Parts: sequence; C-alpha cells; structure tokens
Amino acid sequence: MKRVVQAFLAPLWAFLFPAKVSDGGTQQRRYPLLLWPLAGLGFSALGWIAGGFLGSWAPRTACAVGATAIALGWLNRQPRAALLAAVSAAIVSLAAVRIGESYFSPLLAWPVAALVIGVVGAFAFRRRRARIAFIVGAPFLGSAGFVAGMLATLLIAMKLNDPRLSAQILLGGAVGFGLLLMAGAAIVGRWLDATRAAGEMS
Repeated sequence: MKRVVQAFLAPLWAFLFPAKVSDGGTQQRRYPLLLWPLAGLGFSALGWIAGGFLGSWAPRTACAVGATAIALGWLNRQPRAALLAAVSAAIVSLAAVRIGESYFSPLLAWPVAALVIGVVGAFAFRRRRARIAFIVGAPFLGSAGFVAGMLATLLIAMKLNDPRLSAQILLGGAVGFGLLLMAGAAIVGRWLDATRAAGEMS
C-alpha cells in the first residue's frame, strides 16, 4: 500500500517541485509551483494599493500590472527583464486606460498589459512552443483572472452583505489578474519548457 501511495505521489511531487539540471550536471529545485500564483496575487494586490497614493484607478492599474511583471521576472531570475516588462506594461496600460475611456472601456488596459508581460516574459523560456503559448495565452489568462477576481469579490460581498467589500471589486480583479497570469507562466514552464531538460537527462 505504501508503494502505491508513493507511486501516485511521485508524479505530483515532480510536477510541483521539478528538478532543474544545471550546467555542471547537478540537480537543483525550481521555485515551488504554488509560489507563482501566490506571488502574482501578493504583488498585484500591493501594486494596486500602492497606486492609490498616486491618484485614481488608472495609476492603480499601472502599478498592479507593473508589480505582476516584477514578480514574473523575479521568479525567473531575470531582473532586467522584470524592469523592462514592468515599465512597458505600466506605460501601455496607462495609454490603454486613456484610449478606453474615449472609445471602448478602461478595462481594455488589463488584456493589453497582459500581452506586454507575455511578450517580454516569453524570453525566459527556452523552447519556442513555450514562448508562443505564453504570448498567446497571457491576454486570455489576464482577462479571465481579472473577471474571475471581480466576480468572486462581488459574490463574497453579496454573501456577507458588506458594501465596503463590494467597493473593492477592482482590487479583486487585480488580484485575479496576477494570480492566473502567474499560474499560467508556471504551468507553461513545467509542461512545455521543462521537457527539454528531461530529454537532456535521458
């Protein structure tokens, strides 16, 4: 029975804590999978809160997406790419907010910023299919996370009958944006990018 449990848990453990082969042939563990969405959640929330000191929700949006980009670059150990993605995503999101206010919706800033993060963050992957998957999937993940976060916040506020919580639906959206985008980056890295290391080991 113990062997059956170990055989069942071994693939799950390898997925959550995959080994990374260094140039010297030694194996080192990557960051745990669950750390990625938690970092996205925390960084985007802190960015949204910090943006409140700069003005309306337009700078909040810029700070939230910039913080998410910093989290992605930090976990990928690429500080320069993190800075580039953060600045680019913040500038593009501000522009998208202004354009959206006139023509469509200010919420356009979230998928646009996710696309920028996806393009810059894709360079952290080694395999072409992983890069393409992240670039294509980032806007959808960011948009889905933002909508899901808003809906979750609204439903919880309705359940608790708390108007103060219902006023924070955009904060919930920012949290969902960072959480799902970072979770997608981690899964792409495990499924589509880590297979190369496994092939080199065999």
